[in-house]
Amino acid sequence: MNSFDQALKAFQLSSISFDELLQIARRTGQTSEPQVAEAKRCLNAEFRAGRLSPQTFAALDAELNDRTQIAPSAKPVTAKPPLAPSSEEATVMQDPHTAAAPPTVMDTESLLNGLRESHPHEELTVGSTLKNRFVLQQLLGVGGMGMVFKATDLRKIEAQDKEPYVALKVLNQDFQANPMALVSLQRETKRAQTLSHPNIIKVYDFDRDGGHVFMSMEYLQGKPLSHLIKEFPEGMPFKQAWPIIHAMADALRHAHNKNIVHSDFKPGNVFIDESGEVRVLDFGIACAIGRGDKDHQDATVFNARSLGAYTPAYASLEQLQSSDPDPRDDIYALACVSYELLTGKHPFGRLSAEKAQEVNLQVKPIAKLSRRQFKGLQKALAFEQAQRTKTVDAFLSALGPRTTVFYGLWGTGIFAFGLFAANIYLSMIAPPKVVETPKVNVQLSPEQQQKIKDLLELAGIHADVGYLTAPTGSNALWAYREVLKIDPYNKAATNGIIGIADTLEQQAWEAYERNDRSTALKRVQDGLEAYPTHKGLLNLQEKLRSNL
Repeated sequence: MNSFDQALKAFQLSSISFDELLQIARRTGQTSEPQVAEAKRCLNAEFRAGRLSPQTFAALDAELNDRTQIAPSAKPVTAKPPLAPSSEEATVMQDPHTAAAPPTVMDTESLLNGLRESHPHEELTVGSTLKNRFVLQQLLGVGGMGMVFKATDLRKIEAQDKEPYVALKVLNQDFQANPMALVSLQRETKRAQTLSHPNIIKVYDFDRDGGHVFMSMEYLQGKPLSHLIKEFPEGMPFKQAWPIIHAMADALRHAHNKNIVHSDFKPGNVFIDESGEVRVLDFGIACAIGRGDKDHQDATVFNARSLGAYTPAYASLEQLQSSDPDPRDDIYALACVSYELLTGKHPFGRLSAEKAQEVNLQVKPIAKLSRRQFKGLQKALAFEQAQRTKTVDAFLSALGPRTTVFYGLWGTGIFAFGLFAANIYLSMIAPPKVVETPKVNVQLSPEQQQKIKDLLELAGIHADVGYLTAPTGSNALWAYREVLKIDPYNKAATNGIIGIADTLEQQAWEAYERNDRSTALKRVQDGLEAYPTHKGLLNLQEKLRSNL
């Protein structure tokens, strides 16, 4: 055990101060290469084991790397550590006594300074570490912007987090060649961090390590929508596809309300996790719209399309012509993805909008859609922006199925007309009778009625595909409860909730008969969440508990 190793152990036992440990690390850094290497090996082992904070590690590592006081020469010596020092480490190297201060924030100036430094490009592989924090575990994919890795966050391990994994998107060298684009991308990442929505992936940070620029994001398990589409070569049934389309549209609508256009929406940027939840990815390279003069003075707007950071098959004509970003760019892409989800094929054979317009390609009708629905999809696929659907809400309204309420009202109208005709006929052969007109209590506004209609239809679709009480915020029970918030006496919603409880009771009994008690109890609990006083579920719950 060398002197640095002993000193480190003494510091961990509170036998010496941090300043004393820094002095020993500084002296060790000026000794022979083998001694420095052994000290760094010991330091890395302690950090990986979670026994050192990132700030402490950074300060000690900086001292061990500082060999500028030996072998002086006419030319300045450039240290080349395996990993470039972070902004936190740079602060520590200026004054060792500030090692425990809060980490500095990666700002525009530090980013540009870092990019101007001469960093040899090192290929990243599984096992590499970025920022002395993220250990790359698995290559998840490679795209036009760069590579995506599953990584272990050492800070999460230090905090004993049960979910220590993050996804790191490391940008490729071509993209990094434009420093101003990176500065703008950093600003756009900050905006992406404001997009808190169940259907949008969480973006944590944007940073660099030497020659590598990366974004850290929420790690998800599941598969991209592009893989799911391949599983349905003839297209997915509408009732199964609609919840996915609706979730994607909700994510884009939320971004548009924040004046952000995605600009690279495609199946590869939509992820379906293991619980069926939909997440839209890559809002970190989105384009902002509707900026005020103050914002224009403060920032160079990052335009992903000017760097080729879009996918031609899903890009609108205006994107290809480098026009200003517009929500209708995303609506065109959303329509392309929806068409592909429903048919298994791209609407224009993966041709760009420019080429498809040149040869006057027309979208083929989809048999599973009504005439009204197909016209809605067709309008969203219009090449010219002026003819295209203007908002996500309009797209959903046009593509969404008619509710049972709509057909009920239509049938009621026919029935009423029949009664009217019968009354006329009977009045000609029988004495007139005074018939009291039934009173109709109309308290809901047209907007509320439309909202109820949409929610009931959505609940029916969720129930048909088996989404009774999950996933969160996208299931039949949730939709029925939303209806009851508007109309507490709505019979359709009340009957729907009872139907969910009945279905779960049946599933629970089936599991019970298979002697699968855990599944049976789970179905009972889900059913009682929907309808707490359901007699059948309560009886089965008592039966299951008595047999434990």
